[in-house]
Amino acid sequence: MFSLKAKSDSDKSAGITLSNTGIALAIVKHSHPLATLEFSHYYPCTPSDQVEQLSQLVKQYKLDAISCNLVLLAEDYQLLQVDAPEVPKQDLTAALRWQIKDLIDFHIDDAVIDHIEMLNQNTSGKQQLLVVTSRQSVIQAHVDLLQSTNCNLTTIDIALQSARNILCQYPNLEPSVGILNLWTDASKISVMLNQDIYINRTSSIGLQSLQFVTDEDITSQSILDSLALELQRTFDYFESHSRQASLSKLFIITNGEPVHNLDQMIQERLGIDCVNVDIADIVTINSNEQVDNNCIIAIGGALRSAS
Repeated sequence: MFSLKAKSDSDKSAGITLSNTGIALAIVKHSHPLATLEFSHYYPCTPSDQVEQLSQLVKQYKLDAISCNLVLLAEDYQLLQVDAPEVPKQDLTAALRWQIKDLIDFHIDDAVIDHIEMLNQNTSGKQQLLVVTSRQSVIQAHVDLLQSTNCNLTTIDIALQSARNILCQYPNLEPSVGILNLWTDASKISVMLNQDIYINRTSSIGLQSLQFVTDEDITSQSILDSLALELQRTFDYFESHSRQASLSKLFIITNGEPVHNLDQMIQERLGIDCVNVDIADIVTINSNEQVDNNCIIAIGGALRSAS
C-alpha cells in the first residue's frame, strides 16, 4: 500500500497496529523455510499514553533500525470495489477520487486513497479495483506518532493485506480460499485466488454478536445462520464470476476473544473445511512466546517482506 521510504537491510521487520485501546507490536525474522516470530505483545493504553509507550518500545526493540509496517485496523479505512476507470495510468488516482466521492462518509478532500488491482471483472467485462480510502487526519496522526518516537516507518498497510500475508505462509495453500476476518462489531468476508484478493465484503456480524452463540443452544444460533448465509452468498458469487471450482476451505481469523466451536458450527452449515488461523502453523515461535489474538494483524504486517 503506502510506501514512505526504503526498507532496512535487516532480516527483521516489525508490524504495528494502533487503536484507542492499545498498541500491538510483532517482530519477525525472515528466515527459511519458516519465518520466526521473535516477539509479539499487546499493550493496553489510552491514546494519550501512546507516545510514551511507543518510545519505550522503539528503544527496547530497536524499531529505529528495522523496517516497520503500520497496519490500519478495519475501523481506520473503507474499502470500495469499483470498476476501473478507462483513463491513462497517470490520471487513475484523480479518476478514482471522483468516482468514490459520493460513496464515502467524509469529504473527498479529506481522503487519502490507494487501490488494489483485483483479478475479477464485472458482468460487462470491466476490470475491478479495490479502492482503499482513509481520512487524512487518521493517517497523519498515526504517522506523526510513529515518527515522533523515531520508529522506522517504511510502509502503511491495511488489515486485509495483513490477512493475505498470513495465509500466503501456509504450505500447499489451495488456489482459492475464503477468509473470515472477525472484529468486535463487524467482520470482513474475502476470497483469495492465486494469493490475490478476488472479492471483499463487510458484514455487520462480529465477535460481539457471536459471543453468546453456542452449539448446544439452538435459539442462539440465528445470528450464526445469518453469517453463514452471507458467507455462502459471497462464495456463490465468486464461483459464478470466476468460473473456479467451489471453495473447499475457509480460514477464520479472530481479532479478539474466540467463539467456542465457531469453526465447527460454520463447517456444519457450509459443508467446507473451516480452519482457525494459528500463527504456530506458519512461523517458528520463540519459546515461551504466547500469541495474543490482538496481535495477529500486527504479525501479518511484520510478515509483509516475506510474502
